[in-house]
Amino acid sequence: MGAFASRPARRRTTVRRLGWQWRRNPLRRRSDLAEAWLGLVTVLLLCLLPLLGWWAGRSVDRALQHVVRVQHAQRTLVTATVAPASSARSTETAAAADGPAVTAEQDARHGDVLVWTGPDHSKHTAMVPADLEVWHNDTVRLWTDRHGAIVPAPLDSPTAVTHAALAGVAAAAAAGGLLLMLRQILLWRLMLRRMDSWEREWARVGQDWGRTGAGG
Repeated sequence: MGAFASRPARRRTTVRRLGWQWRRNPLRRRSDLAEAWLGLVTVLLLCLLPLLGWWAGRSVDRALQHVVRVQHAQRTLVTATVAPASSARSTETAAAADGPAVTAEQDARHGDVLVWTGPDHSKHTAMVPADLEVWHNDTVRLWTDRHGAIVPAPLDSPTAVTHAALAGVAAAAAAGGLLLMLRQILLWRLMLRRMDSWEREWARVGQDWGRTGAGG
């Protein structure tokens, strides 16, 4: 019966210990109150981190979606065909003359000699890297600019959303790490001030320690 009755008392004691820095008492120092305020502000700012991450993600998403619209407006997907053997040999010969010789393995990775017509109806024949070829139903396609020059594939909307979400998470995590680091620095400064205060008190009390009437 006594064990059950002591549980509420223990809870009240724990609550008092947690909030002792906010109550006026002879043992509370100004650094204790500053530490309590610092903890409260840190908790409030940590609660705002998801809002910061959302805002950063939305800002990056707006910028990337603008890039998506611009790139899709400036780039066109055109159909290409494999060049005839004679054109392919002449293109490879010209490429070899312009640059250093390549091995058969390097040439296989380099791509195919393709022929395509640009949006401005200009004809193009060139060796296209394999990573720039887009295959669809046994048809090869290429992304080109308005003049028919080969360009990388434009950024798509799902990829932009993913990048924006990662940017929001990274911004929130970076802000949280910076906040906790700043809190530790301030706590360290408070501890130094507390130690200096203790040294001054000890120096003052130590002069009369053990003397009659000094309380020692």
